[in-house]
Amino acid sequence: MPQKKITATLKKALLELESGEQKKMDKAIQTISNSGNIALIPALLNLLLHNSNPLIQKKVMSLLSDIKDNKAKEIIIESLKNDDYENLKTNLINVVWNSKLDFSEYIAEFVALSTQGDLMRAVECLTVIENLTGPFEEHHLLESQLYLKEYYADLRKEGVQKDEIIAEIAMFIRQQNEGIDADLLIE
Repeated sequence: MPQKKITATLKKALLELESGEQKKMDKAIQTISNSGNIALIPALLNLLLHNSNPLIQKKVMSLLSDIKDNKAKEIIIESLKNDDYENLKTNLINVVWNSKLDFSEYIAEFVALSTQGDLMRAVECLTVIENLTGPFEEHHLLESQLYLKEYYADLRKEGVQKDEIIAEIAMFIRQQNEGIDADLLIE
């Protein structure tokens, strides 16, 4: 899937977004938003990684949440799998939750992410999972079950609260799985 190139105008907008000046930032957000160029997603994620200004963080998160191009889903999911973005994963999951895009085909990825990381990540994943519209493909649900079984088999339990969240995710997967072989279901 060929992506649009990042033009000089968009590069300038990225720099203006980092300026911290309200007018420049608003104009930059508008320019980036109007471009519809999903090739900017990695640059925006890197900006989030390296800039701690809360206003910039908020604007970039909002911009990412407003993406409407279905091709962006793959980029966001790949970013969630990328260890370079470890510090952003909870925020990225929140972007997915606030997005208008349907991430239903990635249910297994969110189950896996819920078992990795801290309580907050598990809570964000639960929120995403419960709000996925489905229908879910059988192989995605089976893959989800494998991640849950691995979590319980490895005794990676990380506290009562996280275990409760993971149990809620397991129940959700079980409910979606009504017609699948009962031997594979999480007890």
